[in-house]
Amino acid sequence: MTTLLRVTIPQLRERPLIAYVQTILRAAASAHTKQNSSLAPAYVLLAEPLSSQEQRVLRLLIAGHSNPEIARDLVVSVNTVKAHLKNIYRKLNVNNRLEACETARRLEFL
Repeated sequence: MTTLLRVTIPQLRERPLIAYVQTILRAAASAHTKQNSSLAPAYVLLAEPLSSQEQRVLRLLIAGHSNPEIARDLVVSVNTVKAHLKNIYRKLNVNNRLEACETARRLEFL
């Protein structure tokens, strides 16, 4: 059931329905984590997990870095940072930097 819900999340457009599905997944993750502590609950909530580079970008974003600062720290172009941010927003189902930071903190993702 959780696999089906994870696959369905990217197709959902209504915020209340997305929140409801995430609540169900969070409950399933909590139950699963008690049985297998190696799996973080935030991972279960994402239909597509963040890549290691996207996680690095998200950490710097949460720390308050600008796109040029993130690019400099990761030795990539600003356009690459923008592409990573676009993917992060899509995977976290958010629209901006503030929502991405709040969602990552709420999910205890980092």
